[in-house]
Amino acid sequence: MKNEYSILRSLMFVPGHNEKLITSASNSNADALLFDLEDSVQPPVNKAIARKLILKKLRENKLSQFKKFVRLNEIETEYFLQDVLQLSKAPIDGFLLSKTNTSEDVIYLDSLLTSIEKELGLNAGKFSIIPILESAKSIVNINEIAVCSNRIIALGFGSEDYVSDIQGVRDFESNLSIEYPRSLVPIVARAHGLEAIDAAYIKIHDLEGLQTHTQIGKTLGYSGMWVLHPKQNEIVNEAYSPTEEEYIKAKDFLRLYEEAKKTNKGVAIIEGKFVGPPLITKSNDIIIKSELIKKRTKKIANL
Repeated sequence: MKNEYSILRSLMFVPGHNEKLITSASNSNADALLFDLEDSVQPPVNKAIARKLILKKLRENKLSQFKKFVRLNEIETEYFLQDVLQLSKAPIDGFLLSKTNTSEDVIYLDSLLTSIEKELGLNAGKFSIIPILESAKSIVNINEIAVCSNRIIALGFGSEDYVSDIQGVRDFESNLSIEYPRSLVPIVARAHGLEAIDAAYIKIHDLEGLQTHTQIGKTLGYSGMWVLHPKQNEIVNEAYSPTEEEYIKAKDFLRLYEEAKKTNKGVAIIEGKFVGPPLITKSNDIIIKSELIKKRTKKIANL
C-alpha cells in the first residue's frame, strides 16, 4: 500500500452516533470522512449505537466521493474488538488506530484484519491502517511503528493528547510544546514512503489561526490534516493543494530537464534554480497531485 498516490488533504472526524452530523458531513468537501467511535462518542453506551449507525450509513453507498475510515477505540478497551469485527463488514478503506504506542499495537490490528479478510473472503490487505501518534511513547517508538505493517499508508499526529501525556502546556502562539513531534512525524513518514497527517486545529472558529496552522504544516512536509468542522475544509484543501502557478512551473522544470538531457548539458537553470533530481522529484509529485485533485473535483461535480 505504500507509495501509492492518494488525496488526503482534509480528513474530517464525524461522531459515529450522530446521524445529523453524518448527514451534514456527507455534503462536505472533505477528502476523507473519519467515522469516530472514540473520543466524540460519549457516554460509552453510545458506542454500540455508533457502530450500528455507521454500518447503516456506509451500506447506503451514498459516500462514494470520500475515502472512508473508522477511528477505533483504544486497543486496551472493551470496545476495540467489536469495533473491528463489526465495522470490517462496512465498505471502508481502513482504520485509524487511536493512541498507537508501540509497533505491537499495529501488528495486533494487522493480524486481526488478516483473519477477518480471510473469513469474509476479502482481498488480502483490503483494509489500510493509519496510526495516530499522540503520546510520548508513540514518538519514542515512531520508527518501529512506521515500518511494522504494509497496511500503514500514513502517520497521523495528535497534538492535544500528546501535550496532556507529557504534562505540558498547549501554547498556540509559539507551539513550543508540539514543535519537536510535529516536525518529526513527517520526516519519519516520508522516509518510509508514507503520507503525513497533521494535528487538528481545535479552535474551530479561528479561521485565521487555521490558515497559519496549515501553512506551517505544509512547510514541515505534511500532506493533510485532521479536520473537526466542515467550515475548516476549504482552507485545508486549498493549503494542501498545489497552486496553478506551482503546477505550471513543475511542467516547465520537467521540460527543461528533458531538454538538458537531450543536449547532454547535464544541468538546467530556470529562474536561477538548479534543476536537479530533488526538484524533478518534487515537480513530479506536484503534477501527479494536481491532476488527481482535478480528477476528484470533476468526479464530485458529476455526482
